[in-house]
Amino acid sequence: MRFPFTFMGVMALGIGVWVGFYLAVHPGMDPLSEGIAALTAVISFGFGAYVLIRRVRRGPQH
Repeated sequence: MRFPFTFMGVMALGIGVWVGFYLAVHPGMDPLSEGIAALTAVISFGFGAYVLIRRVRRGPQH
């Protein structure tokens, strides 16, 4: 039953893209907010990439 984890990986990549787009469109944010948002995007990309690469390399049963 790997579908929920694959879905979570795709959603994490989507959230990372969304936050990255938000940062690009709203350049007037304060530095702390930009840092928190950038960290969120990096963590989301990392988690999503880990889940999806693991899925591709190990197959649907692992």
